[in-house]
Amino acid sequence: MSGKENLSSKAKKGFLEVFLTIFGDIKVYNRPLFLVYDPGSYLVKGEDIREIIREIQPGDILVRKYKNYLDGFFIPGYFSHVGLYLGPVSKKDVDLVPLEQGKKQFKSGDQMVIHALAEGVLMEDLLTFCRTDYLAILRFPEKIKRAPEPRLLSVPPKEYLTEEEEIQKRIEDGEEIQFKEIFSIIYKVALKNLGRPYDFNFNFADFARLSCTEFVYLCTKCMGSFLNVLPKKKRVFLFFNKSMIQPDDFFSTKLEIIWGSFMLDHKKLESLRKS
Repeated sequence: MSGKENLSSKAKKGFLEVFLTIFGDIKVYNRPLFLVYDPGSYLVKGEDIREIIREIQPGDILVRKYKNYLDGFFIPGYFSHVGLYLGPVSKKDVDLVPLEQGKKQFKSGDQMVIHALAEGVLMEDLLTFCRTDYLAILRFPEKIKRAPEPRLLSVPPKEYLTEEEEIQKRIEDGEEIQFKEIFSIIYKVALKNLGRPYDFNFNFADFARLSCTEFVYLCTKCMGSFLNVLPKKKRVFLFFNKSMIQPDDFFSTKLEIIWGSFMLDHKKLESLRKS
């Protein structure tokens, strides 16, 4: 083989390797037909999820966001979604779900997350929830007590379980309560609202429909005087001003940061904690 033929062969081989590398990272969507080049897939990798599995505990709040998704340019804040980690869910706990649509969405498993998506409030395995690009885990302290200047929540009384009213009063009266005791109530509230439709209007005065932050807000409302998370005026989809809670608001509380993915912007997170 001549030198020219050898160079030509190497060039073809090099082109083929590059082509096949790029080709393997192209996603095809056929309705309608278009192609997306995605060489990185999700930035949260298998080794990250193994760490999460070791660290996470029932009652933890998960905040996440995706890279280069269109909605991320319109939704205010750094994080775009929030969910609640339930931990192990038994098949018999379907009895705690009153809504028919909720019973359809119910899933049992060792490590379950419950959150609100466009399909409504649903449950999925932790591994599924971790298919994302940026993720952080937030944890309540072992003991919950009221903030020095607690803010009043705007959740209608009809949304409260009797146990929630009792916990809320005890906290507001200055008592310290073990989070484990409170989580058993949060668990019930979460399953009670499983299957509720998604709130595309972000209406924090009506909880018949729930966005992701409305859902977590509703589940943790008995600890409102500790969290101090309340709806604020935000610009949504660049055009509308809405009174709402964004996922960043949970990050800006006293909740402990248990774990954060490597690619998170730590300067941005520090500014969130100080806000």
